[in-house]
Parts: sequence; C-alpha cells; structure tokens
Amino acid sequence: MTKLKEKSENAMVKRRLASEEGCLIDLEVELPQFFKAFEEACENYNIEVVLTPPEARCRGYEASLFNSKLIQSIQKYFPLNWKYGKYKRFILNTSGYLVLFKKLNSKGMPMNIRTKVVESINSQLMGSLFEDSGYVEDPILYFGYKKDRLGNIHQPQLVYVDENQIKWTIEEKDIVQQRTVALEKASDTVATPKLRKTMKKAVNE
Repeated sequence: MTKLKEKSENAMVKRRLASEEGCLIDLEVELPQFFKAFEEACENYNIEVVLTPPEARCRGYEASLFNSKLIQSIQKYFPLNWKYGKYKRFILNTSGYLVLFKKLNSKGMPMNIRTKVVESINSQLMGSLFEDSGYVEDPILYFGYKKDRLGNIHQPQLVYVDENQIKWTIEEKDIVQQRTVALEKASDTVATPKLRKTMKKAVNE
C-alpha cells in the first residue's frame, strides 16, 4: 500500500514552471526559426496539396500533409534537436524545453484526443515522453496554428498549457516587441561621454 502511495505522489510532481518572459529570453534564437519553419511549411504544403484532387483525398489528408511539411521544416532548422517519442510523437528538445507541434482549436487549445498521457502533458506533470526516462522536468510547450473555414492555415503561436488551461502564448509580433524593448533599454544604458571642463590658464607674455 505504501509503494502505491509513493508511486501516485511521484506521478503528480510538476515539471519546471515556464514563464512567457523566460521563454522569450531562453528561446531568443529558436523562436524566429519556428516562424520561419512555419512559413516554409505553408509554402511546401500549398505546392503539394494541389497535386491531389479533392475527391481523392482521404479523411484527415490535409492535416496530415501539413503536419508532415511542418516536421520537415523543423528538422531542417533543428537537425540535431528533434526526436520521435512514445506513440511516434514528434518532439523538439531545445534550450531546456520540450516542444510539441499541433493544430489548435478555436479556443487556442491543442487538438488532442483526450488520453491519460495528454492530460498529464496539459497539466505539466512529470513523466517521460520518450522510451527512456529523460527530460521529465523540462516544461512542455506547443507550437500550434489555426485553420479558418476557407482552409487557410494561419496564426502560428507558441502555447503554454498547464492545469488544462492556456497560461500564455507567444506570437511573432511579441518577438518584435521584445527586440524593440531590448534595443531601447540598450540605448538608454549606453554611457554618454562627459566633457571635461579644463581651466584656461592665463599665459603671461
């Protein structure tokens, strides 16, 4: 009975907390690459999707194709940081974060089939997403996108979900704002040279 209790308590241990400000700093290099990869995925998707006529597309064809194009682009920008975890889940491991890639629903939540694993992920509970037991403390983020009624893929964003609720999101405009603020702070802290006042001495001829 004691062992079962200890196992239950360990399963409820939370991962390291992630903040929006911290992610903007920690993923300063990676974030622009996420959005570049998304743009390239959209371009590649638009080229390939028209090759198959609508009447020949099976259920979920478009979603599966775009997800594959997004994975392809992420692998290009992060060739050494990606890995397939349990259940063939594509995971990017970078700068102390685990990033999953998902389509988002109208409320901005990742579109997942509700399972115990998904519930654990969306509650930031410790547990390995890989076959081994590594990276159990790293926060889990979603890089997601939305699709409108016309089929347009848009609004890419980084999403942090905890307790099955969206805690914060980062969009491309937030990166621009962060850089602007950083540049403004840097310019304010630049030391302004002070002119030394020298006393003019009278020269007696």
